Amino acid sequence: MSTHLPSRLTIRDLGYTPGLLPAGPTNSIVDVPGVHISQVTVETAADLKPGATATKGVTVISPRPPKEFYKPCHAGTFTFNGNGELTGSRQIADWGFTNTPIAFTNSLSLGTVFDGVWDWVIDQQEKMGWDGLTRARHYDSTYLIWGTPVVGETADWIVNSEVRSSRLGKEDIKRAFEGLRSREDGAIVQEGHAGGGAGMTCHVYAGGTGTASRLVGGGEGGAKEYTLGVLCQSNYGVLSELVVGGVPVGRLLQKEKDAEGAGKTADEDARSHIHAPAAQKELGGRTKDGSILVLIITDAPLASHQLQRLARHATAGLAQVGSSGVGRTFSGDIFLALSTAEHGPEQLEDFKSGRMRPTQTYTTEVVKNESIDAYFVACHEATEEAILNSLVGGREGTVTMDGTQVEGMPVDRVKELLGKYLVTI
Repeated sequence: MSTHLPSRLTIRDLGYTPGLLPAGPTNSIVDVPGVHISQVTVETAADLKPGATATKGVTVISPRPPKEFYKPCHAGTFTFNGNGELTGSRQIADWGFTNTPIAFTNSLSLGTVFDGVWDWVIDQQEKMGWDGLTRARHYDSTYLIWGTPVVGETADWIVNSEVRSSRLGKEDIKRAFEGLRSREDGAIVQEGHAGGGAGMTCHVYAGGTGTASRLVGGGEGGAKEYTLGVLCQSNYGVLSELVVGGVPVGRLLQKEKDAEGAGKTADEDARSHIHAPAAQKELGGRTKDGSILVLIITDAPLASHQLQRLARHATAGLAQVGSSGVGRTFSGDIFLALSTAEHGPEQLEDFKSGRMRPTQTYTTEVVKNESIDAYFVACHEATEEAILNSLVGGREGTVTMDGTQVEGMPVDRVKELLGKYLVTI
């Protein structure tokens, strides 16, 4: 689960700071007030081969304090390429909001985590003293209390090739909910192979969980400042298409890899590391093109149609890093944007029953259309940085279930390349 870490290395420590907007205090999604997070990471199997370090996990995010989980958040989604799943997305498209925690995990754990979110929601209802009839009616007196759990997945099949073993247990999901913490509680987002990002690869380096944040507003006229945070689960791409700050870092590193393998047979090269040309040829379909999930949360009062637009702009951040920025046919690139701004109850007030329901209205603030560009920029910048941070976070690499080495991004070498080629102004 989320814990204090001795230190956090990010892409900024390698010499590249994406964009122009300032980051929040921790440069992570928990900078958004009220956001709680928990991550559980476990070994993929108890009987891993000697030397294997494969893991699986889940990341749970509560946009509001867990005791207020039922308060709806305006929401919008965007699917850049749809070979993946984000449950609850059709409800969000219809209602324009969600009111459950969000969870990211691996493909085979999707159902288990979905069930686990339901279990947690029902547990909260029971703690409120609801009887069965009240729960069955789905409502309390103020807020819509029942919604489809929002669970996203990416396929960890490069690392966890014995696919059945990658399914999480119910106890793992329960432990994740027990660990929900906010920034004020000391929560720190673990990056790389942690939580739902365990077992994932990004540009065929160890990838997975990454995060960043941006501050928007303030300045002229004393306008209020808002926070936008991003959490990604990266699991896509090939090395040659990795770009950092406009520098073709992936092509430079691939050239060095090819030179290292020049004296080896194709079989020896394939076994030595996943970036080898022979190993790359064995990858295909979704396993190669992969997927990415991006969660954007802001405390700015954005309406659901604005959040749909915001979610689309995560694509710009993805494109900055390369590869799935073109949305390959086997990839699942799915983005979700939420606003935690209070917008009042969804339920009719002082109304008991009847076929003809009275018309009641919301009373809420909404960001003006001419103010929204700053949020598009913040989404773009934070998405790019979160993806790069997932790579830096995975720098230790892993050994797959079948014994193949998945290297971590060589951060010292990348720092050297950026120092040599990055244009600074």
